[in-house]
Amino acid sequence: MKKLFALIASVLLSMNVDAQTTTLKVESFRMGIGEQKTITLDMDNSGLADAAAFCCDIVLPEGVEIETNDEGTYLFSVSDKDGRSTSSDLVIASAEQSDGAVRVVCFPKDASAFAGTSGAILNIPLVASKDLTKGTVEVSIASQEITNTTGLYTKKPEASISDLIAFLRGDVNDDDMVDGTDIQGVINVMLKDGYNVDADVNEDVVVDGTDIQAVINIMLKN
Repeated sequence: MKKLFALIASVLLSMNVDAQTTTLKVESFRMGIGEQKTITLDMDNSGLADAAAFCCDIVLPEGVEIETNDEGTYLFSVSDKDGRSTSSDLVIASAEQSDGAVRVVCFPKDASAFAGTSGAILNIPLVASKDLTKGTVEVSIASQEITNTTGLYTKKPEASISDLIAFLRGDVNDDDMVDGTDIQGVINVMLKDGYNVDADVNEDVVVDGTDIQAVINIMLKN
């Protein structure tokens, strides 16, 4: 009987270990062609609770870049979404690699562990070219290395892949242009008292008169 209990305990322990993960990732997201959007780099370090530094390569599709300042420095910033660190104690370094990926290294100045074991770490400000093609493309977080407070234990997770859905904002009827028919498309959704992500032009999770105005504003700019 004791052997049986020991076997059960061993299985449960192995299941718990397997359930713990350590990875860097971004959530799948939508982005308007020719627009800017800030996403977050999230870290799940339940398998390395004292994670204190990480390095990774951000691989973006053609037509999407990380915003830079006039000196060419990538404008990463500390995310305050989940309170995992603060800008005053975090070091962020980044550089473009020969394959076009952007490598970012991040760690607290005092080598302390990041707060918590899951959630956002960095803001990534993206810029989409007007030549970006509509559709779904991949964003990869590759060459990951996550190190603990002692610097003696490093995990190297596999690359994480997420979807970037590129769309033409205001193109409600998906005809590759923004015109009066798209205003009618928003009205049609409103009359049905429903929801359509393409008709939610201002992304406030409701389709109403403000979306009609948003389509008009896009038409006036074109």
